Amino acid sequence: MTTPQKIRFIPTAELHFDPENPRFYRLNDPSSVEAVIEEMLDDEGVQELMLSIGQKGYFEGEPLLIVADKNGKWIVVEGNRRLAASKLLNEEIKPPKRRSASIKLIREEVQQKPPIELPCIIYPTRREVLRYLGYRHITGIKEWDSLSKARYLAQLREEFYPDLDRQAQLKALANDIGSKQDYVGKLLTALSLYQRAEGSKFFNLPIRAEDIEFSLITTALYYKQIYTWLGLESSTDIEMSNLKANNLESAFSWMFAKDQQGRTILGESRNLKELACIVESGDALVVLKDTGNLSEAFLYTDGPQAALQTAMEQADERMRVIWNMLQKTRPFSETHVDIAEVLFDRIRDVRKYIREKLDEE
Repeated sequence: MTTPQKIRFIPTAELHFDPENPRFYRLNDPSSVEAVIEEMLDDEGVQELMLSIGQKGYFEGEPLLIVADKNGKWIVVEGNRRLAASKLLNEEIKPPKRRSASIKLIREEVQQKPPIELPCIIYPTRREVLRYLGYRHITGIKEWDSLSKARYLAQLREEFYPDLDRQAQLKALANDIGSKQDYVGKLLTALSLYQRAEGSKFFNLPIRAEDIEFSLITTALYYKQIYTWLGLESSTDIEMSNLKANNLESAFSWMFAKDQQGRTILGESRNLKELACIVESGDALVVLKDTGNLSEAFLYTDGPQAALQTAMEQADERMRVIWNMLQKTRPFSETHVDIAEVLFDRIRDVRKYIREKLDEE
């Protein structure tokens, strides 16, 4: 990194949020102060930082890292949380309405005069700050979420290594952030999948950007059955030249589209193991697409015959539970009788159907 200038104190009114900040990637308009503030108040702990600055004052030993844009405006590349907290405390900007009451309380409890200028180090270009951000937010103490990490790595890749082949890029990026090539490759491939879905407006599914748990995409790439089904050469196939868009749409619908109770078909990330088995099985995949039931579809991964036997064994186990409960339950009701009649009719129909098919053979 080029030797920077000495620390300068610059008025907060002259400092601007960084629209290229990896954490703001989901915003519709990263250049909007209102959008940035709302995002930070939701996810970045800015209110806690406001309390700290209001009670103890601003810690000058951690200056903001800034660059000038093409119009000469000061852009804060590192330190957007501190800038947001300061601007909110000195009332330079207004909080969103739903946060106005809590911000007002914090302002009323201020014991130190809110800063109207902040210590900054000026760098000639954004490029000279990028590598520092990796150590701080990927392997450092203020870790970014996985989508922000991926977005940052994409910036590094485009800025420093556009002329290298894929493996050389991954090796260089891994060295930059002190991580492994495989981890870097999965993050960038997951970002490519995310961007493809985002570019298709999430396939018009009932999905918003904030519904996407990006780490779920990255985790899915650990399963060869899933990335092969998606048409990827490997879990680090960043270019995705043979991507199967229809399968990506299905994956997003299972992983992120929610029902009225806020549940997805996949459920928890640990169910990716079952999903991997399902997409490898033609029978199971048809069932999942027809029913939207992951557990039912998983039964078919060993074939229809095995699925039927497993389902019947599970039904038998439930009937044993019911029988044991009968011995401990009093009184019974007409509802119990009605349900028992339905169960009896269904199991009789199952037995009759199986016998008829065996006779036909």
